Amino acid sequence: MQGVDKRRTARVAINFKVKLDTIRGTFNGVGRDISEGGIGVYLEKLPPLNSSVGVRFSFPDIDDEIKITGEVMYHRRGEPGVYDDWVGVKFLRMDSFSQTTIHKFIKTNYDSSQPLMHTPPPLPK
Repeated sequence: MQGVDKRRTARVAINFKVKLDTIRGTFNGVGRDISEGGIGVYLEKLPPLNSSVGVRFSFPDIDDEIKITGEVMYHRRGEPGVYDDWVGVKFLRMDSFSQTTIHKFIKTNYDSSQPLMHTPPPLPK
């Protein structure tokens, strides 16, 4: 059912480094968007659907690393040379620091005058 957005929480466009620790090794990517329930990450290689991943990143201006256990919920493939491929990861477990920090980031950066984001933000430059 492509095109239907099942998210219940606001998401915010992001553009910073994200590491996914997978059964195939560590994949380095760039964050696409984030909500309190998950994250979209642009990657060159995509981990298997439904696989467990460790998600690691730091928000700009915050030195401490966020560490989360998640599950790969979907892949999106782009056109070669135009769009990078990306994955959607659902958050499953995180410590209280990570949860609080993500909540504050979303609250600070979400523009409630705009509708919930249903299309991808622009690719990072």
